[in-house]
Amino acid sequence: MISRICLVSTFVLLISCGGGGGTETEAEPDYGTITLSGQSQVWSDQINWTLGASANGLNSNSVSYQLDADGSGLAIDSTTGLIQGAVTSPGVYSLLISAADGSGGSTSKSFAFNSNAFIAGHWVMDLPLLNEKLLMVVSRNGRVSISRSTPSGAIDSICHGQLTILGATLAGDLACIDDELTQEPLSIVGTVVPGSSITLAGINDGEDGLFLLQTQAEEFNFGGIPPGIYVEYSDIAEGISLVKVSAEGLLTAMIPTDIGFQNKTSRCALSGSLESDIVFADYELEQLKTALQVFEATISVTDCDLGSAALDSLDYNQTEAPALGATVLDTLANAPSFNLFFPGNPNTNNTYNSGYFRYVQLCDESDEFTDVKTILDDDSERFANLLCPAEN
Repeated sequence: MISRICLVSTFVLLISCGGGGGTETEAEPDYGTITLSGQSQVWSDQINWTLGASANGLNSNSVSYQLDADGSGLAIDSTTGLIQGAVTSPGVYSLLISAADGSGGSTSKSFAFNSNAFIAGHWVMDLPLLNEKLLMVVSRNGRVSISRSTPSGAIDSICHGQLTILGATLAGDLACIDDELTQEPLSIVGTVVPGSSITLAGINDGEDGLFLLQTQAEEFNFGGIPPGIYVEYSDIAEGISLVKVSAEGLLTAMIPTDIGFQNKTSRCALSGSLESDIVFADYELEQLKTALQVFEATISVTDCDLGSAALDSLDYNQTEAPALGATVLDTLANAPSFNLFFPGNPNTNNTYNSGYFRYVQLCDESDEFTDVKTILDDDSERFANLLCPAEN
């Protein structure tokens, strides 16, 4: 009897210890995760960019890296985790990064990598049947302005909005206003060929429209407006607007009497600042002097008296409005100029304040008059009495 009890006790003990039943699955060890530093979104014009992978939870003295780059042209340094590559075709790529150490630990993680076509700049499409032209300005992050104008420069309509850019594709919803202040939406999709053209579906009376790149240099980028005093001269008979631009990109409103215009009224008081872009540092100044540049700005436009023309009659009294701009060499004035495109402020009135201004340099950074003075000269003003104020 005693022996039987001992056998039963031994059987119960085996079951309670797992010796006679199923085995428990051991938990997989946690080797941490991989992190990616640097620019996971790059542009085809960028000169310097790098990605770096790092892994925590592994033996840092013996970690090695591998990369499945989905045909992107990228490669990883197995020891440092530095990721670089040749020029990558526009597209959205999946990067699978793996890391392992000498003790048998390993981990992996997937990342998205966007190589976007460079489309910041001026783009033009001619409409010969209508004797009109479409001008599109696109910023690096996708802010876009499209204006339809006649050969004389009169604006028939203006559209503004934000595009989503992925690889060589772009899409977005724009808000438009015409010369009769009629508002309507415009949804666009398209593709871009770097340095060549942008095709937007449904932009040309239901047909696909081809915009061609317009630039004065092989390379261009976000940049600044050359320092000096600028004048807005779209309707100089009614008045002028003056703005002082600093080398740091600050815009300060001026009144005409500040530099001797005794008989001109101020059309608008413009102030604000440009948004900087670190990629600008990749280019030498000489390359930028003749380049068409696109920039973004935060602008205050107040105290406007814009005359009686339809678009000019809009209420531009808005503060801290986002604006998109581009700098060019004005052929008529033979001086640097910049356009500012306003998306408008729906909180001010029903017209949304959409529109744009063009400013041309009047006094350069050397405090000398530019050739634009011949446009502004008339019987009521004498430039001998005007001054280009020097910096204090």
